[in-house]
Order: sequence, then structure tokens, then C-alpha cells
Amino acid sequence: MVVLVLVLVVILVLLVVCVARAAAMKPTLPAGSPIDAGGYHAGDAEVERFRTLLRIPTVSRDDPAQLDREPFDRWVPTLQRLYPRTFQAFELTRIDEYGILMRWLGRNSSLAPVVMMAHHDVVPTDGQEWTYPPFAAEVHDGQIWARGTLDNKLCFCGCMEAFEHLLAEGYVPPRDIWFFSSCCEETSGPTADHAVVWLREHNVHPCMVLDEGGAVATGVPLGVTSPMAMVGVSEKGHVDVTVTAHGTGGHASAPSYNDATRLLARATERICAHPGKPQVADAVTAMLQELAARGSFAYRIIFANMWLFRPLVGRILAAGTETGPMVRSTYALTQLAGSPARNVLPPEAAANLNVRVAPFEDVNAALARARAQAAEECRESGVAADAVSVDIAENSLVNEPSPFSPHDDAQFDYIRRCVAGVYPEAGVCPYVQTSCSDSRSFTKICDHVYRFAAFIYTPTARTLIHSANERIPVDDYKRGVEFYVAFVRGLDQLKA
Repeated sequence: MVVLVLVLVVILVLLVVCVARAAAMKPTLPAGSPIDAGGYHAGDAEVERFRTLLRIPTVSRDDPAQLDREPFDRWVPTLQRLYPRTFQAFELTRIDEYGILMRWLGRNSSLAPVVMMAHHDVVPTDGQEWTYPPFAAEVHDGQIWARGTLDNKLCFCGCMEAFEHLLAEGYVPPRDIWFFSSCCEETSGPTADHAVVWLREHNVHPCMVLDEGGAVATGVPLGVTSPMAMVGVSEKGHVDVTVTAHGTGGHASAPSYNDATRLLARATERICAHPGKPQVADAVTAMLQELAARGSFAYRIIFANMWLFRPLVGRILAAGTETGPMVRSTYALTQLAGSPARNVLPPEAAANLNVRVAPFEDVNAALARARAQAAEECRESGVAADAVSVDIAENSLVNEPSPFSPHDDAQFDYIRRCVAGVYPEAGVCPYVQTSCSDSRSFTKICDHVYRFAAFIYTPTARTLIHSANERIPVDDYKRGVEFYVAFVRGLDQLKA
């Protein structure tokens, strides 16, 4: 009886503590006053310049021999015509011929500079069925339809518009501003790395880097009805691996359980289905708490008490399509190769797995896990341990996860203040970016690298990135430009 009473007391105490912590949970507010665009509002002229650049098909290709160079040759001359003040005031350096690195000299160059980033290359539209031509930038139903509207010419143009507008006002930033745009981000090309080498050689050590990544997202989880500005503070690593299965081969009229193709199918499914134990990083916890602070009280009870519920939360997040990649590495089966003939069993079959590596481990750990699962499949299938091999794919880039940038200091709060000035209805939270960006290169010279495209992305918009019918509402584009004006205009208030 005494034991039962003690158990009940402990449960009651836990319940009281959990409820009290949930009741005390509030959204994080900016430490300073909101920073707005100073009365600036983007208009039709800004939209037309955006559409002009969307019509230039700067499509990057994995095979350099297939690259159409003419659009890239047109890019900078077009920019010089559209943004003359910017190209008169900035120092321009070309990186790898088509990469752009620009410097706006500030009042005090002894202060650590700010780097603003984008990329002007886009993915191909080959094989996609578009309602309207992908490089015509037509406006229908209040939306601009074109490749690059969401990824990533909108950030590029947002920066350009901010520079041009503030230069017209006679504004001079308090510290240097560097602007970098890659010509090969979509193919994980080397231009960002080369830009970082150039900056390091010139002793440039930024206090803050702002690149694409998260956005002002609507339709976020946990029952949150307000938009949330999702600011990436880390991003996953990336590597492609080749899984190869070996069999005896032969005629398709006499198949067996361990044909190379069947063995490959089982091995790849096992690898993809066992991505490792989920872990909820501090940045993910902070994200969940910011979301929960705007959600139901039930969610607040859980996320205000991660000391108690962390293992449960990890399992719940791991089960979600959007949330799972935030808490574990992922293995995506993207390519398969088997027999060249329909009636032949091949002696060898291969697959490509696109692996995104969680920030709490490295590429070697993710590779070792895949190999262990392949070996287990071989053991259960009764074949030799080397019947299935797992190796880094030929010509694959190997990108380790990026380190975490702080989400509780002056630089992150500066972003929060700019969001509050342009999107007062939105909350702000850190998150782990599951895709890769050029900003990973800049972590070599800066500890405060943030990934945030300051535009509203609905759930539909998020599905259109790299897809057919990519588009953005005109009004959403105009509003996003205001953020970049605010970001540059308020730099006197950045205490870093």
C-alpha cells in the first residue's frame, strides 16, 4: 500500500511539473525592436526585373559538355542593365567564370562583414509537363510561373532589389556587405568552395552568412495556424553510394531466390528501412518548442518537458515524411540497373542510394550502417558476405554534415527582428535543413551561417521546388523583397 501511495505521489508531482512548465511556455520574442523596410514596398518594376531574369534559362548540368553557356554569358550584362547603381558601387569578382562575388564597402571595414548569398543556376525542366512555358515567366491567376521562382532566383533578386533601392537613398552600410551567387549550386559544383578560398586568402571572416534554405512556412505541424519563419542552423551531409549484388545469371525462365536483382531489391529495402536510431538535436528541440508555444496545450505539455518525453518525441518524428529526415539519416533509392534484356537474369545488379547524413553522425557512420544491413541480408539469404557490396559511388561528392550555428545569440535574433518587421504575424524557429546548399562551404570561415529564404512557402509551394509548374504569387514575391531591404537597412543594429 505504501509503495502504491509513493507511486501515485510521484505521478502527481510529475503531472504538476509538466503542466506548470507547459503553462509557462511562451513564444520567443525578439530581444530588440522589429526592423522593417523603412516604408519601402516593392512594386511592379521589381516584379518585371524578376521576370526578366527568370526568362534567362541558366540551367546547370552535371555534364559540363551539355551546359548551354549562352544564358550564363547573358547573366551579368543583364544585371548591369537592371541594377546599374549596384554594379557601379560594388566591386565585382568572377569565381569560376560564372560565379559572382561582390563587395559593398561599408563605413567601417574593420568590422566583420555580412555575407548574403543566393544562386542563379536552376535545375532542368527536361521531361516535365508545364502548364505554361517554364522560362516565359508568365503571370496567371496572380502568380508568376517559371523555373527559379522558388529556387532560387527570388533570393537573388531580393538581394539585388535591396542593394539598388538603398543605394538610391544614399545609404552606406555600417560594415562591408559581400554578395555571393553560385552558377552550379544545383549540381553541387565547386564554385562556393572556390569563393570561400578566395575570401580566406583575402582575410575575410564574416560575422554572419545568410543563404537560401528555410522560408516563412505555412501549414506547419503541431496544429500551428500562424506562419513560421524556419531558419536553418545546420544542414545534413550528402553522399551517393552504389549497392551491387552478384548472382549466377542465366535465363529468366529459371529464376531463383538469390538472383542478383532479387538480392539487390532485398538489400536496398533493408538499408532504406533501417536508417538508424533517431536523435532529437537541441536545434530540433528549440524548433518544436517554438511550434508548440503556438499550438495546443497538449503539445506544450510534451515539448515543454523534453527531459521526460525526448525518446517518445524522437520516435514520433521519425515516423513522419517531413519530420523524419530531421532526426535521422536517410537512404533514398534513386536508380536501379539490371539486365539489358527482358528475358535474361544478370550476373550483377546495382542501385544508387542518395544518402543524407544527420548532423549527429558522419558519412563513415552512415556508410557502415548500410554495409552492416547488406551483410545481414547476405547472412539471412545464405549467400557469401561479399555477394552484396556497398561503396561510395563513382564521382560522388562527399559532404559531411555542417556544424550547428547558434540560435540564441545576436545574429539569430537579428533575423528574428527583421522577420518581426516584415512578417509580424510569423514566429521564428531554428531547424535542421535536410537538403544541401552552398552555405555549407561558408562554415569554414564563419560560425553563424543561416539558411532562410524570406518568402512565404505554402505546403503546395514546397512540393513545387524542382518540379513542373514552379510558381510564386506576385504579392508574396513583393513582400519577401521587403525583408532583404530591412535586413540591409538595419545593419547598424546588428551588435556582433
